[in-house]
Amino acid sequence: MPAVMTVLSALYFVYVLTSEDTILAADAVGGDPGGKVLPLAMAVFLFLGFLCITIKERPDGEAMDSGTRNLFLVTLGLSALYVLLIRYVGFVILSTLLLYSLEYIYTTIGETRDKKLAVLGGAGTLGITVAAFFVMRMITRNLMSLARAGVLPQIFTVTAFEACISLVYVGLTALLLSRTLCRRLAGERTARIRQAGLLTMTAVLFLYVVFKQFFSVNLAAGILNI
Repeated sequence: MPAVMTVLSALYFVYVLTSEDTILAADAVGGDPGGKVLPLAMAVFLFLGFLCITIKERPDGEAMDSGTRNLFLVTLGLSALYVLLIRYVGFVILSTLLLYSLEYIYTTIGETRDKKLAVLGGAGTLGITVAAFFVMRMITRNLMSLARAGVLPQIFTVTAFEACISLVYVGLTALLLSRTLCRRLAGERTARIRQAGLLTMTAVLFLYVVFKQFFSVNLAAGILNI
């Protein structure tokens, strides 16, 4: 697994260098954090980390058991689909599906999985995350428009300030859901999908705010480009 991730990290580094999606005008003079600098730094960090693990790892000679092998193949397959489809489906939707799937799969190892309940949980998580995303985007756009029109102070036109507002929104939304919907779904049967759903929604929106609003990284909008 570390060896495979080392190779994927190197390929991602090459992809960032050759992709026009991450190019900003400031890159021509060397180093806007919203251009190639941040993705390249992430690729180098991942490559060095996985390379270190690969070198230090000492296999004990035992064959990989079927459960571990299946988890590895599922993770690798979902990751490959994520890379292939993110341009067309979009960051928010695809990241939600990927994170929810991996979180649910890895937290239910050794347990009897209710596939129907897992699918319903995934659909609910996707719907809530997309709805929360649209509300967040509507709030920041309206605040910025009002500031440009002179109704609100000019600080609301600063992207970093808008990003901070979005982070507060994400935290409050997660807290509200944990106190309302999650409590209604309280029970051992729904514990895994409840935890996976709340963690997924919070993580996806947090990553979107950090990379898109703070660092202006070009995250694929996909089918949500409306």
